[in-house]
Amino acid sequence: MSYVLLSISGHDRPGIVRDVAEAMLHLSANIEDSSMTALRGRFAMMLIVRLPEEMGLSELKAALADLERRTGLTIQSQPLSREEVSRSTPEPDCVVTVHGADQLGIVYEVSNALAEQGISIVDVSTQVREGVYIMALEAHAGDRLDELGGVLREVAERLNVDIECHRLDQAVL
Repeated sequence: MSYVLLSISGHDRPGIVRDVAEAMLHLSANIEDSSMTALRGRFAMMLIVRLPEEMGLSELKAALADLERRTGLTIQSQPLSREEVSRSTPEPDCVVTVHGADQLGIVYEVSNALAEQGISIVDVSTQVREGVYIMALEAHAGDRLDELGGVLREVAERLNVDIECHRLDQAVL
C-alpha cells in the first residue's frame, strides 16, 4: 500500500473539492487526511491519499495531469515513506488568538515563543481586516499549557497586541 501527499492550488470556485474527490474516487484512492482553505480568491489543499495496491505512481500522475487540464488546478505529488505514514500529528489542546494593529513580525514572535517552549503548532490562520491583524492558531502544549500564558503576555506587551490562550475543549471537535 502506498501513500502520497498531494498539494493542490488554483483560483477559488465552487466545485474544487468535488472535482478532486471525484478524481480520487475514480482512482480508488482513499483521502485519509486533508486540509483546505481559500485565501483572497485562491484555493489551496493538502491531502494524504492511500493508493490501491495495484496503482503505480505513473498512473496517479497521469490522472492528476488530466485533472489539472480539466480544472486549471496546479497539483504536486510526493510519495510518503512508511515512517511518514506512521507518524501522527499531535492533537491540539489549546487555541491562541492574536488581535492588534497589523505589523511585521507577529507570526514570528508568537511562533518563536511557542517553539522556545517546545510547543507544536498544529494549525494557523491569519488575516488582516481593516488594518486589524487577526491570528488563530491551534497548538499542542501538553504539560506546558499553564506556563504559556505568561510567555504570551510578554509577547503581547512587546508587540502591543492582545493575545489570549484557551484550553481547547475536546468535546467541541
